[in-house]
Amino acid sequence: MDADDPHRAEAIPQGERVTINLTGKAVQALQRLQELTGYNKTDCINRALIIANEVENMSREPGAVYWRETPDSDLMLVRFV
Repeated sequence: MDADDPHRAEAIPQGERVTINLTGKAVQALQRLQELTGYNKTDCINRALIIANEVENMSREPGAVYWRETPDSDLMLVRFV
């Protein structure tokens, strides 16, 4: 396929090394995720960023994100601030 072809799938960028400073709450969340999933820190952070991006996309106007705690509980609108 030609690089100028409009039907060409958008390329996934290569990995990037970053340094981050986590808050205490984020450190606790990362530790809990590692315990729950068995994933390493990098995998947990990568998954969290991908999920955060999807949630942001879903919650943009006119979309919304709803949560149901149990199958028979009411739907709750989730707001991210």
